[in-house]
Amino acid sequence: MSLLVCKSVSKRFGGIRALNGVSTSIEEHEILGLVGPNGSGKSTLINVLSGLYTADDGEAQFGDLDLLRLAPEKIAAAGVARTFQIPRPFDTMTVRENVSVSYMFGHRRHSLEAARDAASEWLAFTGLEAAADSPVDQLTLHQLKFLELARALATDPTLLLLDEVLAGLNPTEIEQSIEMIRKIHERGITLVIVEHLLRVVTSLSDRIVVLDQGSVIAAGDPTEVMADPAVVAAYLGGRAPDARGA
Repeated sequence: MSLLVCKSVSKRFGGIRALNGVSTSIEEHEILGLVGPNGSGKSTLINVLSGLYTADDGEAQFGDLDLLRLAPEKIAAAGVARTFQIPRPFDTMTVRENVSVSYMFGHRRHSLEAARDAASEWLAFTGLEAAADSPVDQLTLHQLKFLELARALATDPTLLLLDEVLAGLNPTEIEQSIEMIRKIHERGITLVIVEHLLRVVTSLSDRIVVLDQGSVIAAGDPTEVMADPAVVAAYLGGRAPDARGA
């Protein structure tokens, strides 16, 4: 069953068409990998679906709602959360306060007392409980990435959009993050993963959608998609991308 259906989603920046009529779907409870060369439109699609950018054309049906017609706070209230490639915490708040705010103003509205309890739960889930009362400027990049996850999870999402959550991490941190993504999915949350590490995408995803120059050029089983001649040409001009590494 489709949780989100995108139809002809387009976004232009001046004379540049970042999204060129993207049509795809996200199935309930799946992990969907969204991949493509640099500048292919991956992050732009995430930004449009989360309300950060306003689409020029198209629809994104999430139940009976069109996400493209909603403000970001309404999208969050509908059950769609996202992380940012560069973490964006409230830098004047502690780690716990950051997560508490997300819980208070996420999918449902909650009291401050309930938010503090929920924050403790999500900080424990992401392994940040020891840093709960620390200023965010004391966190490592890996901890900031996990704080992004904790904040997104605190909104109680049905759909979570992960924008390069592994960027900048070392191999050990990447493995820890992969395990965290699996744990999140086990909680019944549908995931969309934007990621350059193809081995991660192919190992985690049920399906892959490939964008190139703002258009969908392939979709389906990860192994089959990455061997598609159009995908090979888009990535490396004729040489198959290495799904074991980059």
